[in-house]
Parts: sequence; C-alpha cells; structure tokens
Amino acid sequence: MNKFLLPLAALALSGTAAAGTPITESVVVRYGDLNLNTQPGVVSLHRRIRHAAESVCHDLDSRIQGLRHAYQGCVKEAVTNGVSAVGNVNLTNFHANRGRGSVVASSD
Repeated sequence: MNKFLLPLAALALSGTAAAGTPITESVVVRYGDLNLNTQPGVVSLHRRIRHAAESVCHDLDSRIQGLRHAYQGCVKEAVTNGVSAVGNVNLTNFHANRGRGSVVASSD
C-alpha cells in the first residue's frame, strides 16, 4: 500500500469559476512515518487528515452562519473521504467511533 494519500480533496462550495463550476482543492497527506497498527499512529494520521481537510475547505471558514455550516460539512466530507482512501481498518474504526475506537494489530 502507498504510504501517502493522493489527494485529499474537498469541494469548495462557496467558490465558483467564471463558468460557474465548483472549485476543488486538494492536498497530499503523507504518512509513511506512521505505524497504523498502533493507536498513536492512527491518531496522528487522523489529525493530519483533519488538518488537511480544514486547509482545503479554508475558503468557507467564516463566522457567517451559512458559510460556517458549509465549512463544517466540507471538512466532514473531506475527512471521511480521506479516511476511506487510506483503506486501513484501524483508521476507519477510529473515525467511525469518533476517536473512541481501539486499534487492533493486523498483518497489513
């Protein structure tokens, strides 16, 4: 398995190009230094994915209620997609249980 995620993308709902198409931003999240068979490794990768999601959704980060809701939805979707793209059961379980899951060592 590749030890990086290409790319973590999020649809920036507030920005549109001149033609009216939504703008998609992406960022690479590297995790070759992490052991996803350990709790610290999974927590660290989830944090990296979350920070990357916040980065690609930054245009929606606002105190305006409608944009704040869009920002939160953008981050949630980007994190979910990033976790899914990694395809690691420990990370998936951690994400699904909102950080309350435990890591089970695997042979992956």
